[in-house]
Order: sequence, then C-alpha cells, then structure tokens
Amino acid sequence: MQLTAFRVGAAAWMLTGVAHTVLEFALPGDPDLATALRASSLEVGPISLNAFLLIRGVSVSMGLAMVVVGLLLWMIARAFRTEPHRARPFGAVALISTVLALGLAVVWVPGPPVVTFTVGTVAFVVALAAKGARPSGPR
Repeated sequence: MQLTAFRVGAAAWMLTGVAHTVLEFALPGDPDLATALRASSLEVGPISLNAFLLIRGVSVSMGLAMVVVGLLLWMIARAFRTEPHRARPFGAVALISTVLALGLAVVWVPGPPVVTFTVGTVAFVVALAAKGARPSGPR
C-alpha cells in the first residue's frame, strides 16, 4: 500500500473538518432563519434545548469529528510505515467512508466537501492500488 497517498487522504479529511468549522462561523447565514432558530426549542425529556445552539453544536462536532478521523488515519500511516501492507484493511475502511461522505456531499452539501472528498477518494484508491512488498515466509 502506498502510504504517501494514504496521508493525502487523511489530510483531505482534516482539511474538510477545519474548513467546515471555520465556515460555520465565517458565513453569515440567513438572519431570519437564525432568529427563528434562536426562538425555538426542542424538548428532550426534561431538557429544553435551544434549536440554534443545538444545530451549531452538532455542526462544530461534525467538523471536529472529521479532523479526528484525519488525524487517526495519519497515525495509522505512521504506525505501519515499515509494514505498509498491514494498513490495507484500514485503507479499505477509509476508502468506503470517504466515498460515502463524498456521496452525501454531492447530494446535500455542494462546494468544498465535494472537492476535498474527491481528492480523498482518489488518494485512497491510489494507496490501495499500489503493490507493496509483502513479507515472504511463514507468519
């Protein structure tokens, strides 16, 4: 497996998460919608949650989760740098996850995530397509 390409895929996840979080705060959004959300609450059992803060919290959490996924993938590449063939199962999971995220981005979130998840998908395909030297002999 080609670990440099694997790292490019990991970086795509981190970049998507950072951009998602930055844009959450940088884009102005619809003021009427923000006002309506601030005036709305969601009752979950005995707890009342402000709709605006709930959506903001979920969005920031999503950005953080994408950064963490990217960091974990980067750490996998580092952990298996001397035996890249052992990272193959992680590469398969990373590819499937990235393709699914790309599909969701195409349908619901056009723009930067389509670009970054396309880069990630191509990177994981390249990483998995590379023929790495496998150890010979008994295991």
